[in-house]
Amino acid sequence: MRTIDVSSKPETHRSASAYGRIKLKRETVELIKSKKLPKGDLVEATKLTGIFGAKRTGEILPFCHPIPIDFVEVSVKVNEENVEVFSTVSGIARTGYEMEALTAVSTALLNVYDMCKGFDDSMVIEEIKLTDKRGGKSDWKKDLKGVKVNVLSSEGKLKELVLSYLRDLGAEVSKDADLLIVIGELYDLEEEVRSLECVVALYDFRKDPALVGEEIRIGRDREGTLVILFPAREEKIRFFFESFGGILGNLL
Repeated sequence: MRTIDVSSKPETHRSASAYGRIKLKRETVELIKSKKLPKGDLVEATKLTGIFGAKRTGEILPFCHPIPIDFVEVSVKVNEENVEVFSTVSGIARTGYEMEALTAVSTALLNVYDMCKGFDDSMVIEEIKLTDKRGGKSDWKKDLKGVKVNVLSSEGKLKELVLSYLRDLGAEVSKDADLLIVIGELYDLEEEVRSLECVVALYDFRKDPALVGEEIRIGRDREGTLVILFPAREEKIRFFFESFGGILGNLL
């Protein structure tokens, strides 16, 4: 057993929302609305429990990465025969907040059950589901369908590795390229895409500080073709495409 390695993924702003519902007797609902439960105000206690649950998700679920939480909101709606719980969790991280949002709802519903179990033995948690997630690769990834690419390298194994990543993105190999990959060879850039270069260099350094000075360069040549210059290292190629390959389509 092992967790998923997310160390090479870029940190982006992500959010997730979830929903849950628990069915109760009408008499129990009246106790909730009139705030006559012995344990106190169910609505406020349930909100607090949900926030607490979101923050402790990494401790409850062994394969869930502990991630920084910048915002949690839990709301509770008391209806005639059920209580609904809504959660939203967000932050800047390498992985999404789905489990935090779902755990917020789950623990909140368990709190409703706990506070009402002395009065209602018919309670049923009917539904828990994810309703929205944003900020992950599925939002910003763009394929290379219709994009012509070419790879210049004397390293056959590395060239084929790059081509496999490009084909997976939907690119078409052609000498008349919109995107040119150069591996381990000199190539003049007319201008460099500094913003992306700096981000890639930062994550590259975090991955392996010992390879500082062998940074990946990104820019355009005199014809305006997007060019990526790689040192002749397999780990650099894998790092870039697995972390930033989905961004390439947004530069073309």
